[in-house]
Amino acid sequence: MRAKKFIDDVVASNASLLALYAQGREGQTRLGALLDGLALAEGQREQILAMLKLAIDDTTYQLVCGIEGSASLGDSQHDYTLLDEEGNTLTGALDTLLYDRLNT
Repeated sequence: MRAKKFIDDVVASNASLLALYAQGREGQTRLGALLDGLALAEGQREQILAMLKLAIDDTTYQLVCGIEGSASLGDSQHDYTLLDEEGNTLTGALDTLLYDRLNT
């Protein structure tokens, strides 16, 4: 696996999670069920989903930056090395790749 493929998969996972939330109870997530329980107008629901997308993206970016060592995780800041099962190093540009994907 290459770093770009890893980031593509991360972004796809985020989109899948958001899609489950958007399905409400049918998505079988607690957040989706809570969203249904708010009985929002469609425009309000879309605004909430847009905010959830931002929160998911921001959290993912913060975690990736923490792995890369460009931000702290908790109260410590270290460089980590992420390897795929074939021993390929994925870290080194993940934060930049994710930033580009989220902001284009």
